[in-house]
Amino acid sequence: MGPTAAVLAGVGEVRALLTRTELARADALRSAGDRDDFLAAHALVRLCAGRLLGRPAHSLTVVQSCGECDRPHGRPGLVEAPALGVSLSHAPGWVAAVAAHGPVGVDVEKDDGAELDWRLAQRVCGERELAALRAHATPGRAFLRQWVRRESLVKVGAATLDEPVRPGLPVYGQDPPRWRGWTFQDRGAEGAVGCVAAREHVQLRLLGRGAQ
Repeated sequence: MGPTAAVLAGVGEVRALLTRTELARADALRSAGDRDDFLAAHALVRLCAGRLLGRPAHSLTVVQSCGECDRPHGRPGLVEAPALGVSLSHAPGWVAAVAAHGPVGVDVEKDDGAELDWRLAQRVCGERELAALRAHATPGRAFLRQWVRRESLVKVGAATLDEPVRPGLPVYGQDPPRWRGWTFQDRGAEGAVGCVAAREHVQLRLLGRGAQ
């Protein structure tokens, strides 16, 4: 997990790593920032998988499928190692990626200090989560901590974004970071928060800026 600029600087010629399909998707994005985020995330997931497999990133092919149509979107996978779990995420100026020997999901969200949308929080959070948000000095960031946990579970198919997770998710900083056999690896930085959900221990490293 790290700032898009730091990942791109470390990768080098990022477009040489991606497939034509990925490049076409990136080029279709209207914002230069969105294009950079897409390219950086798709490069970073190759670097993560390459380190785990002992292979160079350029030798790995990322494909995506939702399982419902033939468009190249949805859960990512590797052609060369289909059993390997991989996941990627990007937010404005930030990217995250992960690889594991099993199902895994990652999410990153930008924290711009915005006020919490309590209507959204009430729709997706359980009562214990809401109580913790109400007591928190910065409820907006506290909500993001819970949101990235939820998103990481969505990536592995263990939750949805439409309703509260039942039983409620463990509250960041109060409860053990586990839920129904899933372990959360939380990470924060000035300007962003991220989380990995996996069955095994997965280390989420922060690139470029100090962790919080």
